[in-house]
Amino acid sequence: MHAKWLFTALGCALVSVVLLLTQFSSPVLRPTSLHVPTFKTEKIPNIVHFVHLLEPNKTSNPVLEFPFRQFVAIYSAWYYLQPQAIYIHTNIEDRLIEQALIRSTNPYSKVVSKLPGIKFNLQIAPNRTTSGDRIDKLPNQSDFVRTTILKEFGGIYLDDDSYVLRDLKPLRRLGFENVVGWQENGQICPAVILSTPKNKLMDAYHVLQDKVFDPDKWAQHATDLLTTLARDFQEPGGQILILPQDTFFPYSWVPAGLQNIYQVKSAPGRDPIVNKDTENMTDYIDNFQLVPPNTWQKDWRSTYVLHGWTSGIEMQLNDKQRAAMFGKYKSITLEYVLSKSNNFARAVYPAVKHALDTGVIDSFDK
Repeated sequence: MHAKWLFTALGCALVSVVLLLTQFSSPVLRPTSLHVPTFKTEKIPNIVHFVHLLEPNKTSNPVLEFPFRQFVAIYSAWYYLQPQAIYIHTNIEDRLIEQALIRSTNPYSKVVSKLPGIKFNLQIAPNRTTSGDRIDKLPNQSDFVRTTILKEFGGIYLDDDSYVLRDLKPLRRLGFENVVGWQENGQICPAVILSTPKNKLMDAYHVLQDKVFDPDKWAQHATDLLTTLARDFQEPGGQILILPQDTFFPYSWVPAGLQNIYQVKSAPGRDPIVNKDTENMTDYIDNFQLVPPNTWQKDWRSTYVLHGWTSGIEMQLNDKQRAAMFGKYKSITLEYVLSKSNNFARAVYPAVKHALDTGVIDSFDK
């Protein structure tokens, strides 16, 4: 009886439907397919959020510093996204912002403040949970600010070492309430989040991080919590889309991953060897390579945002390793990017070159 049923056309169709429903009802967390219908309305607003907090004892006579790498992150967001606004949420009072910028000796700080659409927003970060646990570290306080602003306003949250490489409009228009990405260890990283205002998942994230926060467990209220919420809210209602690792978080914070991003090579990097452009299908098919030659040059075409894992540079590498990785440039500088001698430089070069060509910045580093 079963054999007869399976070999009918109707039976085959039913099996396909059952398998499809099983896939989407499974509690196992898995990357969500990108092949979903594109919605004409932009559910996720085109506003960008960065968080820039100072230690509490420095807010009464503040200095606002934006080193070159932070300028690149902010300018890349402006260049590719053309957002309605870029909010820099800080614990500096509005009346002190102008003086805080004047006190800065870093030229990039003043450039950031003058970019179109930049808005400084006073956001007091909590220093205790409702149960009384102290929140002393600025990165942890920033985590709480992140959910506060996304819950209220929605938009695109970026850590200050997350570098936009292309327009995120296709991702904002997919119809999901939240768009996030996998990191290397099978968890979801909150360093890049696209979100609608006042959605269920972000409401839960905001409330629950206060409940699960543990000052001795760095990721529990952030990465761990978001990963669990993604599992619980992965439902037909379109609450969350989880993108492959390469979309936002290629490589990782471990030394090998950092070297793949930042290691200076002996010669400037050319473009990776990839297949021909698909506009000319004859040329593409005639010259197609199933596996293009492997070179150190990363193919960034599937990456929308490059998270730079700055904490990994500071915590995972010793002075000798950092010196060997950055070579004569010593750190992320304008000359380091213009050299195109590393994968990070190749990724952010178009935005930095635009800033130079249009006079937004000068060769300050020189």
